[in-house]
Amino acid sequence: MSESERPASPQPGVALDQVVYEWVRDRIIDGTLPTGSRLRERELAETLQVSRIPIREAFPRLESEGYIRSLHRRGVVVAPMELCDIVELFEVRRSLEVLAARLAAERCAAGESGDALRLSLERTESAIGTGDQDRIAEATAALHDEIVELSGNALLQTLMVPVRGRIQRLFHIVTERDERHLQQEHRDLCSAIVNGEVERASALALAHVEHSRHETMPIVERKLGGS
Repeated sequence: MSESERPASPQPGVALDQVVYEWVRDRIIDGTLPTGSRLRERELAETLQVSRIPIREAFPRLESEGYIRSLHRRGVVVAPMELCDIVELFEVRRSLEVLAARLAAERCAAGESGDALRLSLERTESAIGTGDQDRIAEATAALHDEIVELSGNALLQTLMVPVRGRIQRLFHIVTERDERHLQQEHRDLCSAIVNGEVERASALALAHVEHSRHETMPIVERKLGGS
């Protein structure tokens, strides 16, 4: 592995397998580790300065969340994100993100604070202002995460874990979208949620996913060659 960057020293109480998981996951998401890359235990151990044990412990989680695959005679490789995967991703987002928006709006209507969501929205505004596509991708993903968090539904939050990684990978693949238009949709959606407008939040979430799909799929089809 040519990547020589090492993770920061783990915080007290953070298990080494969690450090390995986050390091590998983040580099798959941002494309540093491209599709098909071999992940060799020995090289990872040297790069991260850990034994092979936490690497072996992290791999099953990475595989269950769709980041890597174990292939016969080829070992562990970064899993592809193919056209069919992205089609399925939007099908799942249509259900889960709309549910998250509805539940978040219901909680705000019942008195839950929307301050964290407002702050996340401000961060996306700032990121878009920089024009830095990596920063925009991270901030946008964080905004969607905050809506799920505000839903207060632990099962939904768990279900969204593998979905979140795929969304983040997609944001790094597709960088030609009209971010300012999509950000206006984020503003409207967040406004509906924090104001407790349940039906409006649900409708806006669905419209946002559909608009994102409409803009994203032609770009994906071109980049992935219809694979």
